[in-house]
Amino acid sequence: MNFPKDTKTKWLPAAAALLLFLAVSIFYFAPQFRGEVLPQHDVLQYRGMNSDIEQTRTQTGEDPQWTGGMFGGMPAYLINVAYPAQLVKQSVGKVSKIMDIPASLLFFSMVSMWLMLVMFGVNPWVGIVPALAYGLSTYFLLSIGAGHITKMWAVAYAPLMMGGAWMTLRGNMWAGGAVTALAASLEIGANHPQITYYFLLAMGAFWLSEGIVALRERHLASFARRTAVLAAAGILAAGSNFSPLWYTLQHSKETTRGGSELADGSGQGTSGLDLEYATAWSYGRAESFNLLVPDFMGRDSATAFSSDGEVAAVLNDYGLRGAAGQLPAYWGQQPYTGGPTYLGAAALMLAALGLVLARGRNKWWLVAVSVAALLLSWGHNFMGLTRLAFEYLPGYDKFRTVTMILVIVQWAVPLLGALALMRLWRDEVPRRQLMRALGWAAGITGGLCLILALAGGSLFDFGRADSSAFMTEQFHHIFEANGMQEYIDRGADVEWGEAAGAAMAAERARMMSADAWRSFLFVVLAAGCVALYAFGRIKRGAMVALLGVVVVADLLPVDRRFLSDENFVPARRQQIVPSAADKEIMADKGEPGYRVFNLTVSPFNDATTSYFHRSVGGYHGAKLARYQDLIDLYLSNGDEQVLDMLNTRYLLVPGDDGSPQAVQRTSAFGAAWFVDSLLRADSPREEIELLGQVNLRTTAVTGADDAETGRTMSPEGCAAARITLTEYRPNYLKYTASTPEEAVAVFSEIYYDKGWRAFIDGEEAPYFRADYLLRAMRLPAGEHTVEWRFRAPGWGAAETVTGICSGIILAGALAALVAALRRRRQSREA
Repeated sequence: MNFPKDTKTKWLPAAAALLLFLAVSIFYFAPQFRGEVLPQHDVLQYRGMNSDIEQTRTQTGEDPQWTGGMFGGMPAYLINVAYPAQLVKQSVGKVSKIMDIPASLLFFSMVSMWLMLVMFGVNPWVGIVPALAYGLSTYFLLSIGAGHITKMWAVAYAPLMMGGAWMTLRGNMWAGGAVTALAASLEIGANHPQITYYFLLAMGAFWLSEGIVALRERHLASFARRTAVLAAAGILAAGSNFSPLWYTLQHSKETTRGGSELADGSGQGTSGLDLEYATAWSYGRAESFNLLVPDFMGRDSATAFSSDGEVAAVLNDYGLRGAAGQLPAYWGQQPYTGGPTYLGAAALMLAALGLVLARGRNKWWLVAVSVAALLLSWGHNFMGLTRLAFEYLPGYDKFRTVTMILVIVQWAVPLLGALALMRLWRDEVPRRQLMRALGWAAGITGGLCLILALAGGSLFDFGRADSSAFMTEQFHHIFEANGMQEYIDRGADVEWGEAAGAAMAAERARMMSADAWRSFLFVVLAAGCVALYAFGRIKRGAMVALLGVVVVADLLPVDRRFLSDENFVPARRQQIVPSAADKEIMADKGEPGYRVFNLTVSPFNDATTSYFHRSVGGYHGAKLARYQDLIDLYLSNGDEQVLDMLNTRYLLVPGDDGSPQAVQRTSAFGAAWFVDSLLRADSPREEIELLGQVNLRTTAVTGADDAETGRTMSPEGCAAARITLTEYRPNYLKYTASTPEEAVAVFSEIYYDKGWRAFIDGEEAPYFRADYLLRAMRLPAGEHTVEWRFRAPGWGAAETVTGICSGIILAGALAALVAALRRRRQSREA
């Protein structure tokens, strides 16, 4: 088939871009294509969270919508629920499956950014450079390495959503609306609300900028129509994900994201995350320099000092050989970091050039949202602004790890660079003006690198004071442990600590200086490419190609410091197999439903126990708030009675050889039990405190609105009553009960009234909350079958809304595609 020459010309940059992005992705993740796998912490944890959900689907063919595998049990809305009516995700979203992760994450991030730039009117050849800068931003590779898969898909889809908004407000509003609805549907469906929220803030800044322009140029009617189309696209996108959004919104009020009822001390609780908790991961003000210089803060928390550096030499002199390898080079304020948010020195130089060359309407909203994002990423280091955002910005208080907002800067920097390159591509900038702009851009970025390289050691303390104090304390402990009081008396601990702290600061300063010189080099190389074009030494195509090489050469080696071929392992090493202790517990075929408390791991930050057992602990950022309260007050201390009420039959503890050992507990209350009295509390605080004051085996604590107080049955009746769990699935439990008189049974299952329904002999029956977070119900005298069933409430209606909105989006996208092809054909015929 012979295509017209103009068609070939139009499709050539698209084909080149896709092939280049594919080549970069395959090169970076070459071990993946050899059958090796990347161990990813969050993926490993997710497999534990998801274990009993997938097992139920396989065995029964139904989606449980609830997991019993961790934190005693919780809705699966933020883990894995099947939503068949998400037609956009189930159709267009499947395109992402043509390649496995992690390579697909990198590939589609670059493709999405490139498509957005084309929508913005950027030449497709030019768009390749900023797309590479976006996809290879170090934070994205760190996220892939950590297994933050939903975050990365949200990052991949976000540029498409922003491109659709640009088209809607500035170009063909109907085509833009269709693209926005489709991309926003995929973005929301990626199920990482925090990333989506941040990009919606960026979209809001763009909309506000366009509104100001419309007001100034007096075309408010057109702006209103375009706004209406954009709003309709957003409503349809939300509607196409109505089911997950609705249930997540409903569920979030009960989670730590909704706040604790105990948080403010009044029993009324808070509506969002605790401010201190939410800002635990805050960027240091000085730490922002690692956007330009990767090792400014000593790299990552896992990087230690070298064995042949100054720190090692000092510690070796003090008899601490090998100790340098245990000390972190990172000296920032974050509790832990996997690496810097390095954007690329070359990319930042091009962004600075964009600040000088780009027209005001295109750049100022980008500058504003980037500066705001940077300041908000400082969290508790700029608490005035952070507190304002928490109090007045709707939804902002639902998210933790405020440093994540830097994804906006990571997106805006390549976009600003693209705006600069487009002016050069169109030959719109006279040589003198270009060289002046280049001098400013290279002078600011390169000059900052030079200052850090030459004088940085005198501008920052590189954690010297903190390191000296820490090492002084360590030497003090060593001297005390070895009976060397005379060393303490003459201040050797302080002297040695200060010497070690000084060595640590000096080595960090050298790390920073080396990378500052490196960044200076890439600023010069990027500026040199532009200067060669300005003086007519190379054509615009060669300039873009060379800049692409410089950007990749800049970012790729830094990325590979944190994620390289060495991180991959043979697939067989990632197979999850039970330990001997796990097998011992799994062999227990007594009454089902018991739980396991694993003390060989950090129990409330690890979901691996849930591969094989119902776990008292787990790993999730939005666990039920009442369960978190229980952890804080009781479970973190291993309270025996609270473990008993959770039917904790086994502990996993380290054995003599270090391997897990199973220890059976005989005091667990069982899957359900009868109590002879109820004790009503007047507030949530009193309710949870009473758990540590009464015998929960015979008395159930209830809330002010949950049940009456006093005796429920005679001690003789309680002794004669029996209740046994005979069938267990995450979303279905069946008990046989026998009681000589009316009685109250407490079930060692988590109370959640938005989906759980109880039945006695097939008839629905009421139930109430007991013991702060368990279920309880009254049973009449006699022999009975009790069943509990979980189903998301209003499922049919929610899925109907989701399906209708999804269908409208797909129809609109198809109509927009047909219209575009028709216009292209008519243009060709004319």
